[in-house]
Amino acid sequence: MASGELRDIEALRGGLAGWVGAHGELIPGGPTSGPPLHLTGVTHATAGLANETVLVELGPDHPGLAVRLQPLELTFPTYDLATQARVQVAVAAAGVPAPAPAVVVTDPQWIGTPFLVMPRVSGHIPGPAPVFDRWITGADPEGQCLIHDGLIDTLAAVHGVDWAAHDLAPVLPGPTLSAALDYWAAYVEWAGGGAPLPALVEALSWCRAHQPTEADPAGSPPVLLWGDPRLGNLVFDDDLRVHAVLDWELAALGPPEMDLGWYFGLDAMMDELFGRRVPGFPERAGALERYQSRSGHTVHNLAWHEIFALVRALAINDRQQRIAAASGQRYVGGAPAADAALDPLARVLLARLAAAG
Repeated sequence: MASGELRDIEALRGGLAGWVGAHGELIPGGPTSGPPLHLTGVTHATAGLANETVLVELGPDHPGLAVRLQPLELTFPTYDLATQARVQVAVAAAGVPAPAPAVVVTDPQWIGTPFLVMPRVSGHIPGPAPVFDRWITGADPEGQCLIHDGLIDTLAAVHGVDWAAHDLAPVLPGPTLSAALDYWAAYVEWAGGGAPLPALVEALSWCRAHQPTEADPAGSPPVLLWGDPRLGNLVFDDDLRVHAVLDWELAALGPPEMDLGWYFGLDAMMDELFGRRVPGFPERAGALERYQSRSGHTVHNLAWHEIFALVRALAINDRQQRIAAASGQRYVGGAPAADAALDPLARVLLARLAAAG
């Protein structure tokens, strides 16, 4: 759920019940004839930190809905539900199993704020640390490999979506590394309230000084970036296959290595912090080989992209800590706000910078 305060669930229940009653024709999987749908339950989702999501029950014969709202305390300077929906619909049209249709309701009369409605997809959603997730660790090594392969294959499929055909360029950040660095430098300044973490300032300076050249002949055209590629943003079925791809808040255009750096950088960080990994997960070389085989793209400059990914992850983490601290909560994702000495992400990032020189 979102860091910081959440909306009153009873107020949401009343407003969403009114919307369901008035707009049944917009509900995915709703009846084309017969009695209208009625809301039977609403609960806050327990996953996700940068959004507020509620799960809507519509009776035993309907899978229900997931409704996403802008959080009361923003993790990002802007929160664009329309763009998220547009990306989600585009990737679903390309064969990536994203929940669709995704409908944005802008009329404030229902719950006082716009909201995004999508089909609710049931299944297994891994936790943030796979090595401690009982569903993953309870699978045999072959099953664990199948789960990991699902993530890699999904990432290659997302990168293969024809973003130009869906006219996504005007609404997404990117597509160059220079644009990405500018965006995240501005984000760090905004998120830190003018007093950003010194570790972030140092790391961004390093990234600019060592930025891979835009004219690198080994480079490739920009792709659609998922932005937050991890197992916790996938829903798996009982056969360990990817059933749905979630969370498009960080979608952008850019080199595929931006997504790969995010996944492999954070994966390596968890290996280092916990001292072990899921036995059936392939090693880095095998996972990269599978990605290159599925995507047809040869990966370059991954070490730089892993550092840049750690910068982005730490910046978001720091913002969420500050939100939690301001609301009197203890944010379980890291150390107290702005305390880089205690934050494991900051320690790993600074160690990477020292090793890179």
